[in-house]
Amino acid sequence: MASEPTTPGSADDIVRLQRQITELQAQLAARQQGEADHPAQAIDTGGGAAIHGAVTAGGHFIGRDFIQVINRTVHQGEDPAEAKAVIAHYLAALSSDLAGLRLGEIDLGASDGRREPLQLADVYVPLATQLHIPREMTLAQWLQRSRQSARSERAEIGEQRETRAVPALEALAEHRELTLLGSAGSGKSTFGASVLLTLAQAWQGHDEVLAGLGEQWRQGALLPIRLVLRRFAEQLPAGTSPAHAGDLWDFIGRDLDASGYGLSPGTKQFVQRIARDHGALILLDGLDECGNESCRQRVVGAVRQLMQSAGERCRFLFTARPYAWPAGADPAQGVYALADFDDEQVERFIRGWYATLVRRHWLSPGDAERKCDDLLSARERPDLKPLARNPLLLTLMASLHASRGRLPDDRADLYNDSVDLLLLRWNRQIGADRALLDALAMPTLKLADLRETLEELAFTMHAESVVADRDLGAARAGPGDAGGTADIAESRLLLAFRPLLGGSWDKAAIVVDYIEKRAGLLLGQGERHGERQFAFPHRTFQEFLAACHLAARPEFAADCARLAREAPGHWQIVLTLAARVARAERGATAADELVGGSSIDDFRRERTPTAADWNCALLAGMQLLEIGVDAVRQRDRTRAIATRVAGWLAASLPVPPADGGVAARQRALAGDVLARLGDPRRHLLEVDAMRFAQVPAGAFWMGEPDDRDAPLHPNETLDYDYWIAEAPVSVAQFAAFVTAGAYSEHDAAALRAPANRPIVNVSWHDARAFCAWLNERWRGRLPAGWIVALPSEPEWEKAARGGLQIPRAIRLESIGQGFATSDAPLQDNPLPKRSYPWGDGWQAEKANAEMSIGDTSTPGIFTGGQSPYGCEDLAGNVWEWTRSLWGTDWGKPDFVYPYDANDRLREYPDASDEVLRLVRGGSWRGHRDGARCGVRHRPPPDSRNGSVGFRVVLRSSPVLPL
Repeated sequence: MASEPTTPGSADDIVRLQRQITELQAQLAARQQGEADHPAQAIDTGGGAAIHGAVTAGGHFIGRDFIQVINRTVHQGEDPAEAKAVIAHYLAALSSDLAGLRLGEIDLGASDGRREPLQLADVYVPLATQLHIPREMTLAQWLQRSRQSARSERAEIGEQRETRAVPALEALAEHRELTLLGSAGSGKSTFGASVLLTLAQAWQGHDEVLAGLGEQWRQGALLPIRLVLRRFAEQLPAGTSPAHAGDLWDFIGRDLDASGYGLSPGTKQFVQRIARDHGALILLDGLDECGNESCRQRVVGAVRQLMQSAGERCRFLFTARPYAWPAGADPAQGVYALADFDDEQVERFIRGWYATLVRRHWLSPGDAERKCDDLLSARERPDLKPLARNPLLLTLMASLHASRGRLPDDRADLYNDSVDLLLLRWNRQIGADRALLDALAMPTLKLADLRETLEELAFTMHAESVVADRDLGAARAGPGDAGGTADIAESRLLLAFRPLLGGSWDKAAIVVDYIEKRAGLLLGQGERHGERQFAFPHRTFQEFLAACHLAARPEFAADCARLAREAPGHWQIVLTLAARVARAERGATAADELVGGSSIDDFRRERTPTAADWNCALLAGMQLLEIGVDAVRQRDRTRAIATRVAGWLAASLPVPPADGGVAARQRALAGDVLARLGDPRRHLLEVDAMRFAQVPAGAFWMGEPDDRDAPLHPNETLDYDYWIAEAPVSVAQFAAFVTAGAYSEHDAAALRAPANRPIVNVSWHDARAFCAWLNERWRGRLPAGWIVALPSEPEWEKAARGGLQIPRAIRLESIGQGFATSDAPLQDNPLPKRSYPWGDGWQAEKANAEMSIGDTSTPGIFTGGQSPYGCEDLAGNVWEWTRSLWGTDWGKPDFVYPYDANDRLREYPDASDEVLRLVRGGSWRGHRDGARCGVRHRPPPDSRNGSVGFRVVLRSSPVLPL
């Protein structure tokens, strides 16, 4: 590709200029490397074999190791020199396209063509997945062990050790076919771009860059190939006929031809041959953007064929948002969910950002240092901290902060300021090129007028791309998780802008020309069907602009209710942002409209809520959160609306789909929204409102069939009544202990989850300290001789399975009611040896396990899984510490069954940390077998983990002193 002449400050396309700069830098670096290593042998072979370093082919560079690779793909009668030139051109074009940071210069230096553009490598931070494995193990070892385990015990026990998050690069190295799931802006496409760029640079002679793929990468320099699945799906013929691998290769050829780099469809044949013979990494980006489920399945079918036929050395990287992959993460099958940035990654990005601005002379060192420190402090703001964990939003925050020296107050303001800055790129004078408004020569026209047109256009495009099968629960993964951007044809833009410009086609064409050249709020997408196509730079902008248009409509509240019922998942982000744009009064009114302006109790007197009603309630809660809880609580009317919506959300939690409710994942999201809006369930938030279930004295079956260490046997040693907490200790309750008891030994991360979820990341010692504090707090209020303690294994298991006899009616009380003894009537337990609290068969709608939700969840969602005494979440959600001991040998218990509750040594509280403790109940990420009543695991007492919490019991002697 010949470089077009440019001069600083000209009106040439900024994006094209960036590509040329990147390409020239790569050529210069390669040439300098070759001259430094072998000054006498820097030979332009023009297609011959290279002797040392990189060689040029068609004006671009190819590493010497790959010349023979290309030669082997040349068929008889073809020109080897042409093949090398084609591949060199392809790699240069791909590198140029991947290297630029498209949103990295929202404002800084946009009018100064002499500044070096930011590059992806400048600020890229490696991503992690949500999978945590023992720190001392590699992913390969962990997967091998998991495959060998018929049941989940060892995999679950591994979670109890010190763990680490698996990097996305390690997962890429381990799986031939890797699928990454992540919300909008989570970095999945950027991760793919970074990997492909590394491979392209290796092909261009920079062998050393392969180290950036991690020490587990053993595949060498595969040929990088990028395939944007949305564009492929758009070119599929209408109907349901299957798509094939050949259709994908044909699309790659057409896409190369339309790329604007001068690549011909014939490039495809050389790319395809190298992939087959040498191997390639093929990025299949954006399955979620391929339309409805039927279209996605056609695309997946073609991809599956490609995976089988492309060549055995080929590897594949799939990216999608969670809603497009209903089965969720499954590392054993190569499917991983990306994790949000943690604090260390956020800090690394911010420091890297400002270091780059200094290195590229955008800021002075002193100015950069001050701004860096300020942004590091600002990212701790409660309203911005969740946003900073999303890579896209963090990039926007850094851009705005660097240019303006401050950060917006919330997400909507962040988007609004970003939109305004992107619009400004159209209205700057650059060299001889006039600002857009000057070029249009319409004195009364303002940028705000152009923005209103774009808002309406964004709303229309969003409405025309409705996909009705999107689940609200998918948005739990992060902001903006609702689909892909829509391409906008040039003719559509002309029609949209023409009325604003006095009906002039010429002026509308000027606007479109500026859009094409300035690459601001709309980006060129090449041609399709002979017409230029444009798209917003990210789905986020399309949704925000659509929200602005919706908020300005006269029937805003009614429109929100209509859209929420038509396609709640598709409109989720638009509706929530629109409520914030509309401000507290109008936004809360729209939320109230979604629940019909009535309380859940009043509604139920008229009819039974349906799934659509629960969807609307969840959207109403999300709207109120977007407005801001403080803003909503300032007025009596809006505060009353929030109370109504909270009542709806609380009522939705226990209703499964079979009873007209929504999926468990969505109910879990409703629980999180409820935590922030104000959960009316005091027993989950306040220590003194904690509820306990009575467990009468009596025998029960203990143990697990076929478990040699814990065989099923009758246990008659629980000859006393006790009370066990209805639910695990919550984040809010543990936070009250930390605050009131001045406790500082805990992990700060333990208090970051929603307040109504179970506390996790607590050690056995943390749990015991909570019990000691609660004993002191309730001194004089507990029955004489009673204390608060962790349950023993028998106490826990009986509470889950039930005794030989169980109460006819569940009895729940709090400390204020006194826990008086009673002779409640009992009945025979119909399933005294049950495997799960509800019965013998596994039922997914009765427990949070097997990554069905992907995290912990507030109690109350799986009421169908209650134990015979009314306890919640004794199966799944979190493993729960007991006071019982295992011993020092992980493989052999020191204390065997039958379990004698009077054997004080097996519950000795001062045992050393070398003695493993026992946890019960399974977890949200564990296999169903771990959630069985009799299954036990044994982590060390000082370990902390995101799947381990605890609940407490109230009982009398003979518990040893704490």
